[in-house]
Amino acid sequence: MLGHDAVAQALVDHGVDTVFGVLGDGNLFIGENLQRQHGVNLVGATHEANAVCMAEGWAKATGRLGVATVTHGPGLTNTITALVEGVKNETPMLLVAGDTPIENEQHLQNLDQHALVAATGAGFQPVRNVETISEDVSTAVRRAHAERRPIVVNVPLNIEWEEVEYETRPPLNAPASRLAPDPDQLETALGIIASSARPIILAGRGAVKSNARDALVRLGEALGAPLATSLLGTGYFEGEPFNLGIHGTLSHQIAGETFAMADCLVVFGASLNFFTTDYQTLLAGKRVVHVDLNARHIDRHVTVDAGVVGDAAVVAEAMIEMLSDAEHQPSSFRTADLEQRLHDFDPAEAFDDKSYEGAVDPRTLTRRLDAGLPEDRQVVVDAGRFMLDALTMSVPNPQDLVTSHGFGAIGLGMSTAIGAAVARPTRPTVLCIGDGGYMMGGLTELSTAVHLGLDLIVIVYNDGSYGAEHIQLVSKGMDPAASLHEWPDFCAVAESMGCKTAKINSLEDIDAALEVVKNRKAGQPVLIEASTDADVVSTIYGHHR
Repeated sequence: MLGHDAVAQALVDHGVDTVFGVLGDGNLFIGENLQRQHGVNLVGATHEANAVCMAEGWAKATGRLGVATVTHGPGLTNTITALVEGVKNETPMLLVAGDTPIENEQHLQNLDQHALVAATGAGFQPVRNVETISEDVSTAVRRAHAERRPIVVNVPLNIEWEEVEYETRPPLNAPASRLAPDPDQLETALGIIASSARPIILAGRGAVKSNARDALVRLGEALGAPLATSLLGTGYFEGEPFNLGIHGTLSHQIAGETFAMADCLVVFGASLNFFTTDYQTLLAGKRVVHVDLNARHIDRHVTVDAGVVGDAAVVAEAMIEMLSDAEHQPSSFRTADLEQRLHDFDPAEAFDDKSYEGAVDPRTLTRRLDAGLPEDRQVVVDAGRFMLDALTMSVPNPQDLVTSHGFGAIGLGMSTAIGAAVARPTRPTVLCIGDGGYMMGGLTELSTAVHLGLDLIVIVYNDGSYGAEHIQLVSKGMDPAASLHEWPDFCAVAESMGCKTAKINSLEDIDAALEVVKNRKAGQPVLIEASTDADVVSTIYGHHR
């Protein structure tokens, strides 16, 4: 077969059945063969960065390898921000990129693609020659999983038109890792935990992937420790009487007070970044034990008192057994008063609604939408000032929350949501996005969502500005005009693309918008534009962030 057909075959040999891309000279025939010869779902994007974000959204929603493809030169340079996002999120992905013919140094789109990719932190896997295509693609797949980052498979155009006797390489079947802890690490950690008077258990996405919930709940009971999660563990302990919710910048008042009293934080599979630790203020006066399957994650953001490398569920079970053998008595941190306060807590009563005719308070908007939108949903949140409110929206399971915040770039949410929606076509996908991010990278792909017939519900928080920049200018007593924008009528544009729409300018409009969602047609995305006030400083439960 020809080289481009061999690349397609190698991808299919490794279980690839969905590819997101923008076709050009360097990848056209790879994509065409994937679709025609192998029946791969080839999803076309309007921009290369969006194709990569779609692949990442798909990977997050499925837990499988995301795959995108672009052409050489500007096709690859257009992916840089999205590649960095994938690196920051440690998402296993492949980006199959064409490259200019090796013998043509004067090709208009020639550049050092290796150097470009290296700057993003992604891996680079060259296809060395036509004879090594199956081996090189297989190596790239293995690296993506092992290194937990995007790997760019670089395919020079001249190789694509050479003939090869293709030899299939067996697919990779990496067993699930259930790493047991080192006994010395475990003993040191448990010594710290058992001697604490007010411990708290913090679970992140690593604990979720480990299915450690039951073990962590029992460990919490054995220690007398309340339970909390990182953002990516949202809702993990829902229904537990001592569930404090999110640990970090999105914590509510009761949780914040409890965190301040704690003397030990036992972390399972959570990144102790500045969001999760609220700029490390939540670690003050505490000893920290960090359990993670990846040794590189321990001490990465903060220096901890003890680290345990191992699977969250396995480590938690081992701790429970050791505590039982030692006849350890739980602490008195779980009080009847704390349980009652958590039971009675109502987020809606924790702030003064600042809605008026013409603009709604984003906190009230989010809570009303949270209650009224379909419960069996996945939620995707773009980056921007609005996300402090949007991220309080609940999800059935932590895996149902998909974010695009790794690089702090706005505008990646729409394409990420499309990828997630393609992955789970039988469930509604709710995208929360700001007006700036929507204009930067959302509007252009809305037509893609319509073309694909996705069950996508887009909530645009529109304050007519770049919100974070607006706040900075106002706080320094400067004219915020540079941050303000006069956007087009989002609903009119969306309707021209084939969407159903609704506008929210007051609290009375929310129910009508929810009716539009309730009565939406199958295969027709919905866009809801909600007007908010750029001069109303966003708060969480009454606390400025």
